[in-house]
Amino acid sequence: MKQTFLAILNFLLLIPIFGFSQLSVEEHLGMENLNKPEVFESKILFAKTTKDSWDGKSFSSITITDLDGENQIKLTESEYDYDPKWSKDGKWISFISYRNNLQQIYIVPSVGGEPKMVSDAQNYISNYQWLNDNTVAYVDDEPRDSILVAEEEKNGGGYRVGTEFYTNALWAYNIDSGKKKKITDGSYRIIDLDISKDGQKLAVIASKNYDTYESITNNWIEVIDIESGNSIYKFNDANSLNNIKFSPSGNQLAFVGNTEGFASNDGLFISNIQTRETKNMTYEFDPTVEKIQWIDEKNISFSTPKNGYTGLYNLNLKGKITPIINSYWVIYDFQIVKNKIYFSASRSSKTKQLYKLNLDEKPEKALQITKLNAELNPQIKTSSGILNYESEDGTKVQGIVSYPIEYDKSKKYPLMVIPHGGPDAVVMDDFNWMGQFFADNGYVVFQPNFRGSIGYGRDFYAGNRNAFGHTDFEDIMAGIDKLIELEIADENRLVIGGWSYGGYMANWAITQTNRFKASISVAGVSNLVSLYGQHEFSNRKVGLWEYKALPIDNVENYRKASPIFFVKKAETPLLILHGANDNRSPTLQAWEMYRAMQDADKEVEMIIYPRAGHNISNPVQFKSVLYKWLNWADNHIGKK
Repeated sequence: MKQTFLAILNFLLLIPIFGFSQLSVEEHLGMENLNKPEVFESKILFAKTTKDSWDGKSFSSITITDLDGENQIKLTESEYDYDPKWSKDGKWISFISYRNNLQQIYIVPSVGGEPKMVSDAQNYISNYQWLNDNTVAYVDDEPRDSILVAEEEKNGGGYRVGTEFYTNALWAYNIDSGKKKKITDGSYRIIDLDISKDGQKLAVIASKNYDTYESITNNWIEVIDIESGNSIYKFNDANSLNNIKFSPSGNQLAFVGNTEGFASNDGLFISNIQTRETKNMTYEFDPTVEKIQWIDEKNISFSTPKNGYTGLYNLNLKGKITPIINSYWVIYDFQIVKNKIYFSASRSSKTKQLYKLNLDEKPEKALQITKLNAELNPQIKTSSGILNYESEDGTKVQGIVSYPIEYDKSKKYPLMVIPHGGPDAVVMDDFNWMGQFFADNGYVVFQPNFRGSIGYGRDFYAGNRNAFGHTDFEDIMAGIDKLIELEIADENRLVIGGWSYGGYMANWAITQTNRFKASISVAGVSNLVSLYGQHEFSNRKVGLWEYKALPIDNVENYRKASPIFFVKKAETPLLILHGANDNRSPTLQAWEMYRAMQDADKEVEMIIYPRAGHNISNPVQFKSVLYKWLNWADNHIGKK
C-alpha cells in the first residue's frame, strides 16, 4: 500500500471497442518517452522508448543530438538499450542492453559504430558507472549461499524466512583487456553509488540485502577507498537515504535522507569526507528533494515539487538557498551546464519533452529540443490546472483538476475523484494518463494532494499518520465541496476510484458517505489489521510510523481505519480490480473486502487478473482495468 520516495511514482496503471476521442488507448500506451538525458560538451545523450505495436515489444534506442535538438542520430535501434552514459573523456557512450536475451553493458563510439559488450555479469546489473577512461564499474547480484540453496533443495524448495534475499557486489571491467576485478566483497546490497571524478573513491548507499523493509529502514552511506578497500566514511542517521553525489573535487559528498518518516526526502546532507562532519542543509527550508547536482565545489542545485510544478534551487555551503528557476514545468531530470539548464519536463496537456533554458530567462521561454509524439500531440484537447482550497479544519490543500474537451463553464460535469497511491506521493500538473483518459470521456477529474502527500513539508506529510481515512478523507471531501461550490462538479454524479492507497481510499469512502454513485478500487487494501502481517514493509518501524503503535499493543489504531469493519454503512456500488500476484497490496485484501460486501448484502463485483502484480502491467489487462473502471462509473451515474 505504501511506497518509498524513490519509488514514488511505480503504482500507476493503465474491452471494448470504443476509445479516446483524442487518443486511442493503443496510441496512449504506445507513446514515445525519453529518459536519462546527459550533456557532454556540445552533445546531448538520451534513451528514447517506443513500441512496434501497443501490446507488443518495447524498444529503447540510444539517441544523440546537438544542443539545439538538431541532427538527432540514433546510435542504436531495434533493441532495448537503456541508461546511457558518457565515458569520462567523452569518447565512448555506454548503455545496458538485453541483446541476445542477456543483460550486459555495451559501449559504442560517440561518433557512431558497432556496439561492443564490456561486462561479464552473471546475474543482474542494477547500476553502473565509468571508473576511468577505460574501465566500467557495475553492480552484479551475488549467487546465494550454496549451503542455504542445498538445504532448500532438501526441503523441496522450502526456505527459512529472512534468508531468501540476494546481495550484490561492484565489479570493475577493463574495456581494453577484458579483465574484471571485484571491488566490494558482496556481503551487502548496493542500492546506489557514485564514483569520484579521479576514480579513487566509491560512495555507496547500502543495505543488508534486497529485502524491501531493510532497504527502507536500515540503509547507510559509506565511502570506500577503491585502491585499499578501506571504509573512510559512514552515515546512517536518516531514513531511506538516496541520491548520492560526490562534489567535483571528491572531498565532499551530498545525499538526501528523511528526517520525518520514510518518504519526506526533506534533508539534503553535505559531508566533508576528511573531517567526517555532516550537516543537513535544508531542514528549515523543508523541501521534498527530488534530484541534485553539484554546480561547483561551493554550490549544489536541487529540484522539489512546488505548488503542482517543480522548483529548482541553489544551495551554497553557507546555507543560503535561492531560486534557479521558478516552478512552471514539472521537471523529471535536469542538468546545469555553463549558465544553461537542460531538462526533461511536461506541463498540463504538453507531453514530456527535452528543453533548454538560459538561467536568466523565464521558464516559459524554454526551447523545446525534442519532438516526441509529434503526430499525436495535436490531438490532445483536454486541459488541467491547480485547485487551491481549505480542508474542514482550515488546512490549505491543493489538487489537480483536468477538464473535458471543449469544457463549458456554464455546465456542471460528472466528477471523477482519483486519490493518488502511496500515500507518500504527489500529483503534479503534468501530462498524466488518468486525468487525460477520464476527462476525455466527459468527466471533470479531481486528483487531490491530501495530507500524507509529499511536496508540502514534513508536517503535511505526517498529517495522516495514525489518521488514515480521516484527515486525508476530510481533505478529499473538502475539495469535492469546493468544486461543487464553483459549479464545476455535479453533486449528483460523483464517482471515486483509485489505485493502491487510492484503492484503499475508494474502499474507505463508501463506508463513510453515501454521496458517491460508484466506487472503483484497484489494487486496494481493506483490512489494516491483517495487512500488517501480509505487507512486505508496512510493519515494525514503518508500522510504528504509520499507526503510532504495533497491533499487539494497540490494534484499535489499525481497526479504526479498516473499511471492512464499516461496510454495513455502505450504499455505494463497488468494483474491485486486483492482480492475482500482487505482493504490495496482497490479493487477500481484495477478497476480504469482497466477502465483507457480500456478507452485508451490498452491490459488489470483483475481477482478478491472473499473473498480474501490483501494476497490472500486461497491456490487455491494463486496458481492461481502464474500461471496467469507466463503464462502472458511466453505468452508475446514468451517463449515456
